[in-house]
Amino acid sequence: MKRTLPAFAMVLITLMVGCGETKDSPKASHFEHDHIIAEHWPEDLPDVAAKLRSRLESDSINEQTHAEILDLVTWTPEIAADTNLTEQDWIPLHEATESTLANLRASQSTNLTESDKNQILALCFLIDETANLIPEQLPTFSSNDP
Repeated sequence: MKRTLPAFAMVLITLMVGCGETKDSPKASHFEHDHIIAEHWPEDLPDVAAKLRSRLESDSINEQTHAEILDLVTWTPEIAADTNLTEQDWIPLHEATESTLANLRASQSTNLTESDKNQILALCFLIDETANLIPEQLPTFSSNDP
């Protein structure tokens, strides 16, 4: 018994020291993310339209550019939702995004047709119009307001 107690303590200490967090260890929380932000992540809603237009102006759209266009279109509703837009102003942008995504995904090709490009440009125009509807800041209420 005297010999097994120190051996058991050594095994226990070894296990405790070896159980530190490693790169491959599972996350401790569902909210623990790696927070990798794509280089083409837009700063705000008008930047989505600017980035889409710049990619459409490229002479040839390769796989990476096509993937970035898909990303930007996909992120549009999320970025718009992070603004002070009303739901009424946000919904048309969301619906236009869904329609554009459906058409882009249906093509199964990195080559954008003129119809695809025109739809993306129409989305850019809607983004510009919607960005103009964003209130500067939400109203603040004080405790003295009725």
